[in-house]
Amino acid sequence: MGSFIIRESRLVTSAPSSSAIIRQQHSEFDRVLKSRWKEAADSAVCFYRLDRLQNKVIAGKYGFVAQYNPEKSKPGWRRPAQNFQKVNPNFDVKQFNFNQVTEREVVMGPEELPAVDKDDSDTFLLINISPIEFGSCLLVPRMTQNIPQLITLHGLQVLLTTVLLSTDPRLKAGFSSAGGCASVNHQHYHVYYLEEQLYLETAPVERIAGPCFAVTDYPAKGFAFQLDNNDPAQLARHVFTLADYMRQNQMAHNMFITRGRSFDVQRPGLSADADAHYGMIYETLRVFLWAREPAFGVKKDYGSMNPALCEMGGHLLTTDKFEFEAMTEEAVSNILQDMTSPWFQRVLPKIPLLFHDTFQDSS
Repeated sequence: MGSFIIRESRLVTSAPSSSAIIRQQHSEFDRVLKSRWKEAADSAVCFYRLDRLQNKVIAGKYGFVAQYNPEKSKPGWRRPAQNFQKVNPNFDVKQFNFNQVTEREVVMGPEELPAVDKDDSDTFLLINISPIEFGSCLLVPRMTQNIPQLITLHGLQVLLTTVLLSTDPRLKAGFSSAGGCASVNHQHYHVYYLEEQLYLETAPVERIAGPCFAVTDYPAKGFAFQLDNNDPAQLARHVFTLADYMRQNQMAHNMFITRGRSFDVQRPGLSADADAHYGMIYETLRVFLWAREPAFGVKKDYGSMNPALCEMGGHLLTTDKFEFEAMTEEAVSNILQDMTSPWFQRVLPKIPLLFHDTFQDSS
């Protein structure tokens, strides 16, 4: 596997906007990731192929993208989910961890990924052997340091800087905590490409305090941040402030990252003619963070889906054909709101206290 060197000067803070440009122009990062991912998938590294994957947009205001993947539910076709009992689990060397993966699962190594610290010699991008979508990978910062499944400031900086190497606005990223439907207790972040647009790319927001906003019209009640001053390190600090508060207070959480419209440009979310807005909506990175009802124990289905980072973002994964076909916006909205609204209300009064010194930093 050949290597390429990524330099910080190649960070792309504004992605191309039209459908034609998206198809024709890819950064070096996108080209290498897609090529190596396809090569690994074609070599049967994953438990299953995505040949039977079906996506559809559910009718309604929020344009939820439902995905039916029957392969994902087959016995033995994913690593066993670990039995979390708290949001702050200790690392257990006896459980599966990413130090145990084979070389075939490595898509990019530390010499090919952005270094945000002189200590960044063991960060890896691994193919997700139970893939969500095309390009589905796991970013594992400082893999050999055995960090449990929690958001760290360093990990966030690596993730955001990696996402900014892409010029494809379809690239999504995120995180699920212990109790937030994470499966492996070893710090990792998801990245993958999603063809369909999501409501959260343009959803209206309102400022709560400093750099922290609330999504004003979306069933999953949560918090939002954006890239300011083309500074991923600053964005990482802001997101980490809230994520670490949730962790310290034993609140399960999910994070979703997408290219999107600047918060300074307030227009309605995606509509039926959303393609007409392609030229307007990829001005920044949007980061969404939700405190949510915890799901401790081995992951169980909530009906046909496990609400985690994808579902909070509006990308609904299901393995049940009937429920895929019967899924409605109302039913999905009720699930997401029930899981997040009480926790949002608990965190909301703390936001001004957490960010009282950061308004100038975010301006």
